[in-house]
Amino acid sequence: MAHEDDTTGTETALDSRVVRALSTVDEVDFELVDPPPDLWAAIEMTVSSEEARQAPAQPTASPTTVEYWIDSDDVVAAVGAGWADFATANGAPELSSPPTDRTLWSSFDRDEIRELWQLVVARVRDVGAAARIQFRCDAPHARRWFVMTVTPESDGGVHFRSVLAFEEPRSPVALLDPHTERAQDDPAIPICSWCNRGQHGDRWLDVEELIEAGRLLERRAPPPVSYGVCGGCREQMAAELLVPASATNRSS
Repeated sequence: MAHEDDTTGTETALDSRVVRALSTVDEVDFELVDPPPDLWAAIEMTVSSEEARQAPAQPTASPTTVEYWIDSDDVVAAVGAGWADFATANGAPELSSPPTDRTLWSSFDRDEIRELWQLVVARVRDVGAAARIQFRCDAPHARRWFVMTVTPESDGGVHFRSVLAFEEPRSPVALLDPHTERAQDDPAIPICSWCNRGQHGDRWLDVEELIEAGRLLERRAPPPVSYGVCGGCREQMAAELLVPASATNRSS
């Protein structure tokens, strides 16, 4: 206890000397020096690390995995254990048990994304090798990154397996909530199925930026959304999957 009292007294005396010294200094005696450019990033990292240390430990959930198979006629032949839960959680309970008399492509409402996935499946079958695709599939309360593996089967079928790679919590976004009432008279906002950005004029913005730019919070209800693919993701998909497939076919 005596040691703690001595330490407190020493700190108090030091503070008094600093105050007296500063009282004798004029403004002209100071030289303004710009801080290091990475100062604020270092401060932010320190604060974030401290908050992470003080936060209660959270149990690690098992990764979300969604998988399904199509046969040689592109009909959904089977689904994995996580399919029904994922379909219900994302506002599509009618897909919990996929119909066996319709192809996978009947579930797409936009030609551009249907055609792109058809090209991916065609390449996987032609090349006989799996394709690995990264994409965003956000929930209203979280940003989510998935990795999908599309694998050809020996009987002409194709296996789709998506695994949640990373999830980042955020404030709930009503625009992405499938259970939110929509202003049906408003035009649908296109959202990219790969990067999850939304279209505002000629720009594709993150959802939070889109809501601010479109002043969506001022509306009585959010507009409908329509999932497609933006130009940037289409070009990337073409470069990574479609162009190599065409080159392989030409060389064979």
